[in-house]
Amino acid sequence: MKKRFLAMLLAGAMVMGLVGCGSSESPKETTDEKTGAEKLKIGVSIMELTAYPWFQGVVDGCNQWAEENAANKGVEIKFDFEDSHSDVQTMLTNLDNMQVAGCNGIILFPADASSAIPTMKECVNNEIPVIVGDYVQEPASESDVVWSTFVGHDMKALGRKAGETAVAYLDTLGKDDPVCLFISRPTSGKASSDRFDGFKEIVLESYPNAKIIEEGDTGAGTRDSAQTLMENVLQRESVIDVVCGHNDAEVVGAYNAAVAQGREEIKFIGIAGDKDVLGWLEEGNEAWLGEVLQDPVVLGYQATDAMIKVLMDKEELPEKYDLPDPEVITKENIKDYDWKNWKMDSAKK
Repeated sequence: MKKRFLAMLLAGAMVMGLVGCGSSESPKETTDEKTGAEKLKIGVSIMELTAYPWFQGVVDGCNQWAEENAANKGVEIKFDFEDSHSDVQTMLTNLDNMQVAGCNGIILFPADASSAIPTMKECVNNEIPVIVGDYVQEPASESDVVWSTFVGHDMKALGRKAGETAVAYLDTLGKDDPVCLFISRPTSGKASSDRFDGFKEIVLESYPNAKIIEEGDTGAGTRDSAQTLMENVLQRESVIDVVCGHNDAEVVGAYNAAVAQGREEIKFIGIAGDKDVLGWLEEGNEAWLGEVLQDPVVLGYQATDAMIKVLMDKEELPEKYDLPDPEVITKENIKDYDWKNWKMDSAKK
């Protein structure tokens, strides 16, 4: 059924002359007659560009790699960036279209932990390698692991950095039993649990009597849903020293709730790179301790680097393509970051 569906799509592509990666030119014609450069089409299926502008940084990173390296590498890259809108079926359709259009390789930022695995197998069987980015996949068996490598931030390291930032502040309070709140995102699975585990481990290492509250935002995962959650938490928790969370949307929503209720004693730590948070840090807003930077530009850049190594260098890559360790931006070091010129806005990542 899948093959017949692809055949129908291929026929449609031949008639329309423009599908998926954007050209009816055969992907096998891989050399530019004038420059001699190898021509590659790379499909990039992105989890969410509309609601999570953070992923725009991934687009920037892919393009940055091409701008900096393509000429020296002797390659011309045409990217096809497709938004899955956090919808599994849209993601699968994107992957089918990219195959039909003749993409030489596909970089996939999945919409969930496993739904794309059968289609990834099909891509690899059709000699189209796949790089997975950002969202760790959960294969049912070893045979499901067909992607060339995983390019993603160490989610636990993000949480640990946030925990270190929390501990540095807690050390100033002189309390044996501080209270920390972490707002997780259950729908993000292991990515969210790893961040929480990293945060919790670091805090408890220094403060074994600390109370660590985990609250899961099962709503929309936006500032508004997090604000509603925090309003409920504040009704029952008279003491909260530090708030962190899965991403900036969760923490900014909690911050908005605390401000509305006059809870000025609570401090906040963001994760991702939200420009509102960075602005508050630059202004010296005392409520914000720091922002753990999860850099999407590096993510896109390294995913493209990995794909070129597979397609051109025929390298066998490691299971995980490591990214640099996360950094913490604070009011003391924010002057070292050109954050106002960053194109992405991670407010909802």
